[in-house]
Amino acid sequence: MSVVLPTVADLSPAQREAFELFPANLTRGLVMTKNSAKPYLTLGLSFRDGGLSPETRELVILRVGAVTRAQYEIHHHAPEAQRIGVPTGVIDAVVSGADSFGDERLAALIGFVDELLAGIAGPPANTDAVQKFYSDNEIAEIVLLTGHYVMTALFLKTLGITADGEDATQDILTTATNTLRSEEGQN
Repeated sequence: MSVVLPTVADLSPAQREAFELFPANLTRGLVMTKNSAKPYLTLGLSFRDGGLSPETRELVILRVGAVTRAQYEIHHHAPEAQRIGVPTGVIDAVVSGADSFGDERLAALIGFVDELLAGIAGPPANTDAVQKFYSDNEIAEIVLLTGHYVMTALFLKTLGITADGEDATQDILTTATNTLRSEEGQN
């Protein structure tokens, strides 16, 4: 069973502001919280200007979506990964749960994400393999990105939020990121 998301017509002005920033079913769920919607969206969108390459960012998100079985994340981020040039075969391998990629850097990244996810209930992830390819700052960002998308997966799945009726992801992500940059004077 899922919760009933508010309709766009029923949103308060503050809720509508968050929805207009990121017009997606996820936001319709987030606005059900008192004050978390816009800060949560801002955190998620901050990774688009972070220290990771777009390819690394999207591959981390896709692996989290696959391991947590959050189809919403895969639905939105597989097209984004393709748009930025990640080969379809790599996307398919990451989403299918593969652990061998024929690329040592990719294997280290995905292995690290898998260890992070296993570390939720077990021992912490080991950074040795990933440190061969990523800086300490990038590793910190990978950990935070992974955690953010785990939290998003829990939220989406628990509330039964799907991508039904949503617009193209690229437009949503690009528009929201540009809006936040303008608000912060970065454009």
